[in-house]
Amino acid sequence: GVASPVMNIVLFTVIGLCTGASIYMATLWGEGDMEKCRREFSTCILAGIAFTAAVSALALFCIGPILPLMQPPAELMGEATAYLRVIFGGLIFSYLYNIYTAALRAAGDSASPLYFLVLSSVINILLDLLFVPVLGWGAVGAAVATVLAQAISALLCYLYTAKQFPQLHLRRRDLVLDSRLLRTTVGYSQSAALQQTCFFIGKFLLQGAVNPLGTDTIAAFNAVSRIEGFVLAPGNSIATAVTTFIAQNKGARKPDRIFDGFRQGCRMAWGYDILMVIFMYLLARPMTSLFVDAGETAVVAEGVRYLHAMCPFYLLPAMGDVMQGFFRGIGKLNVSLFGTIFQISIRVALTYLLAGSLGLVSVSIATGTGWCLFLI
Repeated sequence: GVASPVMNIVLFTVIGLCTGASIYMATLWGEGDMEKCRREFSTCILAGIAFTAAVSALALFCIGPILPLMQPPAELMGEATAYLRVIFGGLIFSYLYNIYTAALRAAGDSASPLYFLVLSSVINILLDLLFVPVLGWGAVGAAVATVLAQAISALLCYLYTAKQFPQLHLRRRDLVLDSRLLRTTVGYSQSAALQQTCFFIGKFLLQGAVNPLGTDTIAAFNAVSRIEGFVLAPGNSIATAVTTFIAQNKGARKPDRIFDGFRQGCRMAWGYDILMVIFMYLLARPMTSLFVDAGETAVVAEGVRYLHAMCPFYLLPAMGDVMQGFFRGIGKLNVSLFGTIFQISIRVALTYLLAGSLGLVSVSIATGTGWCLFLI
């Protein structure tokens, strides 16, 4: 819980690079230019590995100065630091896994990345159960499990791509860094990466506002953050599908299908958001209890107050994601970037303004206000 805001700033910067690259690859795939798409993938692999190695080294160096800025409890600093060292040391496997799944989605195969994600999650869970309770490695064991799961999944993605998508299979002779394609890719990727970075810097600052409120509030915030991860993930996935669909049809010069895909995404988003409002209001207590030790009634109560305050706002995020997916798909990534900077600034400012008087509920009010203004 303490380490995740720092980890996510770095991890989702890398994932943002893959998101931007996948949009351009999907456009090339839609155009039917397989040779150019193959060179683009090679360029992404080579440039991405170099960039990820540099980010990994910088992140390892910055753990010491940055982690204390969130004002975590002193007893958690040691394990949080050790956890981040392992995660950042294995960042290259996360990049390879994400760039291969991004390429598969760009090629229209959205099912296989799901299967690899499920497999990676199962491996991660099994290794967690071995390393943490059995071997007693603590947070370091959880980090090692994550890195190993991503490494195994990256290898399996490579083998699957080689067999099912020979257009994207890169042998040694195919590894070429095309400077022109690199410039275009950077144009797509930097906006997506900056957006992810800004979002998680905002989450980092929110954690800094919550930590001084005490360990019960920290525990409740970590619990509801995990619950919201589940709540928000399908909206993100709808947006990813919309982005890929629109980028492919932009490449194929089929504008009617672009707007058909957007409208279908909107219908899915509204339907999902309405379900989440009902579901999260009725099940706020049992959901919070899943992530809290038995007997910690104050933590559960704080989490329930947060989720009930958030419920009306759950009408908004999936629709906002679809809007972002549309603009990304047509190549206007800066619209999504500036919108994210705007809404996260609102969230952080309101949280710091209200936290002293409202506690954790301040985060829900600030988040909902940010989402609303973002969508408008």
